[in-house]
Amino acid sequence: MASQNNKPDCKYCGSPAVVKYDTFEGVQRYFCKVCRRKFADNDALPKMKTSKKVIATALSCYFGGMPLDAVQRHLQQEYGTYYSEVGIYNWVKRFSKEAVDRVRDFQPIVGDTWIADETVLKVGGKNIWFFDVIDEKSRYLLASRLAGSRTIKETALVMKEAQRRASKSPKRIITDKMTAYPDGIELVFGADTEHIQSKPFTDINSTNIIERFQGTLKDRTKIIRGFKNMDTTRLLTEAWLVHYNFFRPHMSLKDRTPADVAGIQFPFRNWKDLTEQPYEFTARMPLDTPRGRMSKVRTPTRRKLVKRLKPSRPVLTSVSSIRTRI
Repeated sequence: MASQNNKPDCKYCGSPAVVKYDTFEGVQRYFCKVCRRKFADNDALPKMKTSKKVIATALSCYFGGMPLDAVQRHLQQEYGTYYSEVGIYNWVKRFSKEAVDRVRDFQPIVGDTWIADETVLKVGGKNIWFFDVIDEKSRYLLASRLAGSRTIKETALVMKEAQRRASKSPKRIITDKMTAYPDGIELVFGADTEHIQSKPFTDINSTNIIERFQGTLKDRTKIIRGFKNMDTTRLLTEAWLVHYNFFRPHMSLKDRTPADVAGIQFPFRNWKDLTEQPYEFTARMPLDTPRGRMSKVRTPTRRKLVKRLKPSRPVLTSVSSIRTRI
C-alpha cells in the first residue's frame, strides 16, 4: 500500500513516515522513521526476496499434488526465475506452521454421523498408522493422529480429539472391523454413541467417504517418497488437512469447502491470502534456512563462568580435619 507521497508504507509497522535509503540490485530500499527499519520496495515479505505471489503459487501446487521438482519447473516456466527445491521446501514448512496455528481453535458445526478409519504411511522407512475421523455431512476432517500401532489407547486419543474439536459426541460412528475400535469408542463416547462396523461392498453405513479422502492423501504422500521423521510428517499432514478443509473445493459439496459447509468463517480463501498477512503475523513464522534458523542458546559451563581462584582457606583432606572444622 502506497502513501500519499508515492512512497510505500512501512512493511513492518505500516507507517507512511518513510524516506528513500538506497538501492540494492536495482531495487529501491526505504527507511522507516517510526520503527527505524529498512525494507525493499517489492512484493516480498520482510526479510525475504521472493514475491508473495510466487510463494503462494508454490504452496498451492505442492499441496495440490505436485512434487518439488515439478513445482520448481512450473515456477521457472511461469516467472522465468530459478528457485531451488530446498528453498521451495522451506517455504512449505514455514507457511505450514502458520496455517496449522490459525485453524487450531475453529469449531465446526458438524452432523451426528462420523466416520473413522486408518491407513499406513511410510515414515523413516517404517510403517506408521494414520488415524482420521471425518464428518459425514460436511466432509470436515475433525481429527487425525499418527501412531506406531493400532491400539485401544491410540483409537481413544483420536476420538477424544474429534470430540474436543466438535464440542459434542456423535449419535453414531462408522468404522471398519479393526478390533481396537469398539473399546476405544466406548471409552470416549460411552453407550450414547452407536458404533456401526461397516461391511465391504455396500453403500449403506459405508466408509467410502473417508476411504476416498485417504486415497487423496495417498496420492499426495506417494510423490513425497516417504517422510524422513515424525515431526515433518505431522507438520505436513496437518498442513495438507488445512488445505483439504479450508482451501480445496469439493464437487460433492457443490464446489464448496468442508469449512464452508461446517459454518466456519475463515479469513483466508487460499494460500495467497495467507502469505499476504501483515508483518505482525508473518514475523511469527521462523525462517528455516541456514541464515535465518534460530540457533540454540548454549548455556555456558561453570568452568567458563567462574574463574578458578585459589582457596581462601586450606582444603580439608582428612576426616579428622573435617570434624575439626565442623
